[in-house]
Amino acid sequence: MALTKFAMQGERTYKALTADKAVDGNTSALTCAHTTDSSFSWWKVDLGRPYLLTGIKIFNRERGGMFSFKYFYAY
Repeated sequence: MALTKFAMQGERTYKALTADKAVDGNTSALTCAHTTDSSFSWWKVDLGRPYLLTGIKIFNRERGGMFSFKYFYAY
């Protein structure tokens, strides 16, 4: 549903890891969105219209066995 949709994010840590990388269909850890390590970091995608969602699937990369994605809200 979110594939290739318009995505945005707050400040990013690495110049090449932009919001659109999260919806490009590639689930490799080498291509992802990456925001700053801050409690104010954000990322969002515009689905284009309202949908009734029954679930959300998020692919997360791992760093040395530790997940780098935590404490999020979906609304």
